[in-house]
Amino acid sequence: MVIGRLTPMRLLLFTLLTIFSGCSTSNGPDMLELTSDSYTTAFDAAVQSAKAKGFQPVLLDRRSGTISTEPLIGGSVLEPWKPKGSNPRQSLENTLALQRRTARFEFVPVTHPMDDNDASEQLSGPDLLAPSTIDLTRYEGPIELRVWVYVDRRYTQGKQTSTSSFRNTSVSKTLPPDETWEQTPTTFWTPIARDVSKERALLKHVESSLHGQ
Repeated sequence: MVIGRLTPMRLLLFTLLTIFSGCSTSNGPDMLELTSDSYTTAFDAAVQSAKAKGFQPVLLDRRSGTISTEPLIGGSVLEPWKPKGSNPRQSLENTLALQRRTARFEFVPVTHPMDDNDASEQLSGPDLLAPSTIDLTRYEGPIELRVWVYVDRRYTQGKQTSTSSFRNTSVSKTLPPDETWEQTPTTFWTPIARDVSKERALLKHVESSLHGQ
């Protein structure tokens, strides 16, 4: 049998992956539709939502409608005191590799077709590719709120993970042939995905705050 050839560590990981493979995305909206009258309240609610989920806002720009946070290290299964993953599968991923998440809230004004006669042939909504120069503190009209949560994973050059125990993991070191040249850092962060579950959870928290729930 294939399982009989697995080491204890591989067998444990195989079992956990089997259990968590069916985890679904958290319930919550993809975006929120707001009015300019509720923009100030929604902006404050977004800041509180980020803090409630463990993120620390570092950039608050009310005019452009942008909120950015510091990277948040994901909590593993073995670290219940750290912020939990959006679902058990993500907690498992945080256990197997060091990962961090950064949240970005974007309030975008919705633009409508200029000609009502051609409205059926044009798309309405915000232009997400072009930066907005509109001051949202003075803007009057519909606004959309979206959240982007980016997942970064830390990699270590020369790391050799043991198949039987995390303690037996080793890291080889490459000596630079010429110290006058800049060397690639031994550890670095690389973006790998978006955490859609966390995005929806943040939007759901903002929506509940706006409705007084």
